[in-house]
Amino acid sequence: MYTQSLMDYDGEKTSFRLYTEDLTAANFDAQVSLKIALETALLPLVLGEVDRSVHGQEFEYSPEVTDEWAQRELKWRVDFVDDVNGEPGHFTIGTANTEKLNPNARGVAHIGDGGDVDAFVTALQNFAQSRDGNSITVQQILLVGRNI
Repeated sequence: MYTQSLMDYDGEKTSFRLYTEDLTAANFDAQVSLKIALETALLPLVLGEVDRSVHGQEFEYSPEVTDEWAQRELKWRVDFVDDVNGEPGHFTIGTANTEKLNPNARGVAHIGDGGDVDAFVTALQNFAQSRDGNSITVQQILLVGRNI
């Protein structure tokens, strides 16, 4: 299990959890590399700052969020399917960066342009698993949340 917490401009926190491969001595280095790749790919998609990360061990940070548009209520909803049994799933990531919206499809992140969103999708699919421990495929990333 992997958990990441982000802080928004008002000091409020938002977090998400992912199922991952269990950490073992044999896969530790590979899993850490995949985690770092995911965290790096996530940064352009959000306006908040990483507050806490847990994957085997906990890392706490002291972020200073300077973008007033970094609001936990504005989220990306990542929809995916289990590659083995077809079960759908989703999770949300707060402080969405709306500059990553697809200009040709209202309310959806721009998947397929070879940019930041694609880098995140690749890193996520390499690192995360379904509840059943199977690989996943991202279907879409939607902008959701309250009006702020």
